[in-house]
Amino acid sequence: MKHLLSIALAATALVATPAMAQTAPSTFTGPRIGATVGFSNDKFIGTQAFTYGAEAGYDVAVGGAVLGVTAEILDNRDITRELALTARAGVRVGSKGLFYVTGGYSNIRTYGVTFDGVRLGVGGELALGKNAYVKLEQRYGNYQYGAHLWQSVIGAGVRF
Repeated sequence: MKHLLSIALAATALVATPAMAQTAPSTFTGPRIGATVGFSNDKFIGTQAFTYGAEAGYDVAVGGAVLGVTAEILDNRDITRELALTARAGVRVGSKGLFYVTGGYSNIRTYGVTFDGVRLGVGGELALGKNAYVKLEQRYGNYQYGAHLWQSVIGAGVRF
């Protein structure tokens, strides 16, 4: 799944690259809130589980790039809580697409033990009208004591 997602995102970026030169409206700017669902693959405990969460963020356009910050809380069967604060940098793909990379701090709690770490990711976002969006993201978390976590999530949200 993670390899398929990476290939699909790269292909989308390559095919849509000529469209990035167009002047795009500021669709990907301002405050946003959303929800995510997906699957996590834990390389520490050795489980796979359905995951879900909520996020809030803010994005600004800087030249042809979009820069932003996101705060997120997630939950699943084995990881009873994940908090993350990440930054993201992206480029517009046409007038309705955004391809981005993300990275930052993450803290997970599982079986009463908390782990600090970093989260890295790559994703794509598609504007649906003026305020709504959907996204697809692949994430990797590297935590204390050799804990690793892969997440594949889809999300939807609104901008204000």
